Amino acid sequence: MLEPQFKMYIKPSCPFCKKAKHLISNDLGLPLTLTDVTDNDVLRNELIEETGIKTVPIIYLGDHLIGGCSDLEESMLSGKMEVLLLKEEISLLKKEIDLLRRSA
Repeated sequence: MLEPQFKMYIKPSCPFCKKAKHLISNDLGLPLTLTDVTDNDVLRNELIEETGIKTVPIIYLGDHLIGGCSDLEESMLSGKMEVLLLKEEISLLKKEIDLLRRSA
């Protein structure tokens, strides 16, 4: 089954990371991949360069940067998350259709 996938870069001791994890896993009920950046300065610096975000969590929905915990909360409260989830589902369906066409 195709489902939108969240990726989150975290530090396990971070309360905002724990809150964002709860929002995604419990409130949205969606899969979440966690990557601990606590002892990985190279990855941490790459993320800062890529996103401009210097704190954790850094949250992605598919390839779309959501931002941090407050950005996630705001998008959920405003209804923007529903639109983002629909766009991600459409993207996943298009990829699946392309694969099916190639295999036919």
